[in-house]
Amino acid sequence: MRKLFLASLLGLSATIALGQGFVTYDYVVNTEQRNVITEFERDAFVLGGRVEEFLSDPAPLDSARTALTTLITKYADSKETEVIITDAQGIAVLTSNAVELAVGDDFTNRPEIAAALVGNVSSGERWSDTLQSNLVYVAVPIISGSSVYGAVRLSFPHGGIDAAVAAQTQFLWWVAGAAIVLSLIVSWLLSGVVIRPLRRIEQQTNALAAGDFSARLPDTKGTTEIATLTAAFNGMADKLQSLIRQQRAFASDASHQLRTPLTALLLRLERARDALPKTASVARERIADAESEVERLNSIVEGLLAIARSEGRAGTIEPVDVAVVARDRVESWRPLAEERGITMAFDGLESAVARAIPSAPEHIIDNYIDNALAHSPSGTAVLVRVRRTGSDVIVEVIDAGSGLTAEQCERAFDRFWRADSTTEGTGLGLAIVKHLAELGGATVSLAPRSRDSGVVASVSFPSAT
Repeated sequence: MRKLFLASLLGLSATIALGQGFVTYDYVVNTEQRNVITEFERDAFVLGGRVEEFLSDPAPLDSARTALTTLITKYADSKETEVIITDAQGIAVLTSNAVELAVGDDFTNRPEIAAALVGNVSSGERWSDTLQSNLVYVAVPIISGSSVYGAVRLSFPHGGIDAAVAAQTQFLWWVAGAAIVLSLIVSWLLSGVVIRPLRRIEQQTNALAAGDFSARLPDTKGTTEIATLTAAFNGMADKLQSLIRQQRAFASDASHQLRTPLTALLLRLERARDALPKTASVARERIADAESEVERLNSIVEGLLAIARSEGRAGTIEPVDVAVVARDRVESWRPLAEERGITMAFDGLESAVARAIPSAPEHIIDNYIDNALAHSPSGTAVLVRVRRTGSDVIVEVIDAGSGLTAEQCERAFDRFWRADSTTEGTGLGLAIVKHLAELGGATVSLAPRSRDSGVVASVSFPSAT
């Protein structure tokens, strides 16, 4: 029944589409033919104007004949047509094909030439024994005042019009095909007893993609195919939820298990350093290095824990005045910058409300400023700028530090990536920044400020207004 319904509706739609297509095709053919003939009539009058002086001269120069012959030959080659110019007696004086249309031949037996010699414009189509195909022609008189000095005839195979029509009507077949496809879709929708179950599946799939791993499809009666699909979807969701739970549990447990011994080790090292004699400077230096390494490892664990806690969860997105946050962060970092001989400055909007996770803009800007201060030499400046572009609010932190290449800027947001082995840090700061931005629908990027120094770190938030 379903197949019969689809076939009948599709056949009806195809019949209507083809019927309308043929009517439109006939209209386009006629219109295109009129356009082509009108264009050639105009060209014929232009050529007539160019040769009028030549025909009116009782003794034309050979140089003028040569120049005009070159002109009409170039025109004929470019338009794929043949040109004949006759005098007032119908004798050919200039042609684009001296072999088949010789100069001196009498063309008064051509009805179009005869009509043009009495001042009429003539166009039409007739069979050509020479070309063995239909020939389309246009003939116009060469007139000056009330005198007719000759005629210009342009002729070309009908295939030229056919090619133009084919180019113009190609879209009709696309329309007909689209109509048939549309009718198939409509018939499918009308006959679809599975539409409602499929929509439920789509909704639950979107919920699953958004991080709601508890989404399940209800067990409802329906076709065998829908019941099988529902069971497969619920089974997949169960396995995915189990895998995500295990992954999060592993990351959390690993972080906690590592953090405990690292903290204990750090405490023991501190006690050992305090217990050493004051003369044991080398031992103190080595223990201090060990403490630094432990602190670095602890930072890595904290970074991994932050990423693990946020992965797979969509944060609450709210309106946040990013300009106010950026100005506040500049004031907070200004004392540290002044200690290092670096100028902190803010430039931009007084207010710029964007959609973001409430804590994300502060964390992102802090990370950018921290990196900028760490790599900026004394005597330079760090600029925090807030601007609006289209539907986005953009925050930029610009420094004059050692800079990065374009390739390094692309890799800077990878976990554990550092520009070189001597660079301090865990390589997780920008990775966390990118993750927080993506959770709120924002985008982050780094770009070289100039060829010699500096980096432009930017984050683009969707505007809330």
